[in-house]
Amino acid sequence: MAQLIPTTTPIQGFEGHDGFVSGVAVFPDKQRMVTSSQDKTLRLWDIKEGVMLKKMEQHCSHVWALVVSRHGNLIASGGANGELVAWDGTTGEPLTKVIKVHTDWILSLDFSLDDEILATGSYDSTARLWNTKTWQEQGNSIQCGDLVYCVRYSPSGEHLAIATKSNIQIWKHGTRECVAKFQAATNGVNFSLTWTPNGTRILSVGQGGDCAIREWHSSTWQRVGDLWEGHSSGIRAIALNSYGTLVASASEDNHVRLWRLSDRQTIAIFKHSDQVHCVIFSADGRHIFSGGNDRKISKWQVPEDALPQDCLKEQVTQQILDLHAAVRNACMTGDMATAEGLLTKEIDIDADNYNSYANRSIIMARQLNWDHALNDAIKSVSIEPSFIGHVSKGLALCGKQQVWDATKAFDLAFTFTNADLKMVHFLFLIRAMSLFNANKDEEALLPVQQLAVRPNADPLVCRVVEACMRVQLGKIAMDGALYGKAADHFTAAVNASASFAKLDVHAMYEDFVVVR
Repeated sequence: MAQLIPTTTPIQGFEGHDGFVSGVAVFPDKQRMVTSSQDKTLRLWDIKEGVMLKKMEQHCSHVWALVVSRHGNLIASGGANGELVAWDGTTGEPLTKVIKVHTDWILSLDFSLDDEILATGSYDSTARLWNTKTWQEQGNSIQCGDLVYCVRYSPSGEHLAIATKSNIQIWKHGTRECVAKFQAATNGVNFSLTWTPNGTRILSVGQGGDCAIREWHSSTWQRVGDLWEGHSSGIRAIALNSYGTLVASASEDNHVRLWRLSDRQTIAIFKHSDQVHCVIFSADGRHIFSGGNDRKISKWQVPEDALPQDCLKEQVTQQILDLHAAVRNACMTGDMATAEGLLTKEIDIDADNYNSYANRSIIMARQLNWDHALNDAIKSVSIEPSFIGHVSKGLALCGKQQVWDATKAFDLAFTFTNADLKMVHFLFLIRAMSLFNANKDEEALLPVQQLAVRPNADPLVCRVVEACMRVQLGKIAMDGALYGKAADHFTAAVNASASFAKLDVHAMYEDFVVVR
């Protein structure tokens, strides 16, 4: 492999801090980020314009830890003397006075999946859990036996991973039971860790004399593969993109390295003028933000050739279903209760969020709760008519067998596509699937088959939809003892699926999985 030449000029810089930058976090709205610093402040930034929106002053010592809640409504920061401050994620105004929550430095913070608990990790060798409504401690502190450098909830929220000076510990969130404890860094401290989005792996890094990334499997807590080597000094931070395909690491060697998770290879190096303390991906995964001793945040471009699948997914998601990553993951795994709970939380935070009502309507339709689905869809459209609002209304009406009204809702959705072919084709197929589910009419297959051969259409997704319809028709024929007809449908389903049988269709067409 050819030696990589470090990129030294970021595409954008954010300057203003008077001390080194200790933390950076981006908001779900993709428009803003917040940073923390040795200068005792946080700063709220407009990413697109590159301007500081607010200087946030409340701490009386260095700010070491920073996190934004999963819904973006809360910011939490931790200081060198064990002080915690909670902030409004929209305005940047403090929600609390300085709260003394530890007896020593707070080095790490993380919100639970539902944002109702904040985990804090400290040099006082404990991790503590705090109710984000009352800011009172939940239960007893977790005694870790050594300095705590990092706390991270698993994507499911079931486990809390804690990196201490001497080991990594896995605790059950509900019972406070330590289910695993293992050695990681061999010549330094375990400074940071992160989970892969599917929760099957943990990546850990060490600071001091340890310069490697280690990968651990969550079913056995054993290390997977060889060490990820490339940095020449300790690693202070590690992050994954939301798709779980790329990894960024920030090091005391002044470098940020971009790695491919699949083969553990470095694919880009970004060089600061001094040590780097923090790193994170942008919400869309196209950029990396990093900061450190140079007192600024640098924005780096992820190479385009590293993003073929990511770009495709991001484009579809942005144009069609705007779902928070945790909600999307819950839908993909069939955990409708979690998806519903997360969307209800979004609605509780913002009662005028038409998108959350529409998305919850889809979740309720998945659970065959058609009345609730229709009520949410109507509420969404009443707040603001939109593409997803009318789609969710059409789905709900089909479920209630109100086919004529459903057709009108889908027709209204077409007016919001702006002639974008991907949206038009998506809507066409969703409409066909919904109407088919309402009346199980074999004629619904014809427009799907016709779309597959149209210019600019995606024939693969059409075959996926056709195969699903064929299987349902086959089951109906079997129930009616029409075995010959059932065999014809099942054979057609097999033929339609031949083009995608070995592909990860769920990953390629997530939006269809969400509304299936």
